[in-house]
Amino acid sequence: MVGTKTLADTFTGVRFLLAFYLMWLGWQEGPEAIVPATLTLLVAWTTDALDGPLARRDPRDITTWIGERDLEADVAIGLGVCVYLTLAGLLSPWLTVAYTLVAAAALWRFESDQMAWGVQALPYGMMIWTSWQLAPTYGLLLVAWILLAVVATWPRFPRSTVPDFLDGMRSLLQR
Repeated sequence: MVGTKTLADTFTGVRFLLAFYLMWLGWQEGPEAIVPATLTLLVAWTTDALDGPLARRDPRDITTWIGERDLEADVAIGLGVCVYLTLAGLLSPWLTVAYTLVAAAALWRFESDQMAWGVQALPYGMMIWTSWQLAPTYGLLLVAWILLAVVATWPRFPRSTVPDFLDGMRSLLQR
């Protein structure tokens, strides 16, 4: 039987693969792949929502190499979205290069979970907007997923997640 930590690590690892799949969709399929790209992002978000709780339920209480890379997997998905949008011709290559350089410099300089969360927000917002424009049902699905995630994590979301993010941003601004 597969342990919950193994399943959590599998979900984390899958996100790295999904990031490359998003890039491949942009390169091979272009803007016509907006529906599979949107569904891929939904799968990535779902695996992200599940891996942490699964890892915490494992009775062995171990930390693994892949488990320590959860945030990197999340950032890879954000980059995958950016590259998909660029290769599909939906986003300026210059904007993507500038964003990637600024995001990489910020992540390297601040090494902060909150900075990584902020770095992911822009590509996700661009994907929601683009999906909303090209495939409205799927754009709505992304928004519905976010709302469902907030409701499912209530009251932890307003009591912990939001304050953690805001405190992290404040500390980054004070540097």
